[in-house]
Amino acid sequence: MKKEVDVVAALIKNGDKFLLCQRNEQDRYGLLWEFPGGAVEKNESLTEAIEREIKEELDLEIEVHNLIREFSDEDPTLKIKIFLFRCSIKEGRPFAKDCKAFGFFDPLQIKKLSLAPADKKIFMYLNKFLKW
Repeated sequence: MKKEVDVVAALIKNGDKFLLCQRNEQDRYGLLWEFPGGAVEKNESLTEAIEREIKEELDLEIEVHNLIREFSDEDPTLKIKIFLFRCSIKEGRPFAKDCKAFGFFDPLQIKKLSLAPADKKIFMYLNKFLKW
């Protein structure tokens, strides 16, 4: 039986660019790029989870605006449900606290990054259905 996990991800825009993080080398899908976020902990709301994850990963205080869409992905051992939220930076400057690197990228640059599997799905959706 596959482990099931709920995950939150943030779409954070700065001008015409979006914040992405590179996963730590030892993580699942190490060194691939992703929209920042992570697993929802027990008894935690989705909003609390995304605020906590962004603080832990990038040392940022964010404002959560709205849920954009829910995505799902799975591999042989894991099934995840991803909740993508539109967010903005309330306070702080990004710092790679719990990721290898981060950057702000426009859609053409994102297309060239090696994205984690679930983040490829998110990018394809954003590229097709949202006005960047």
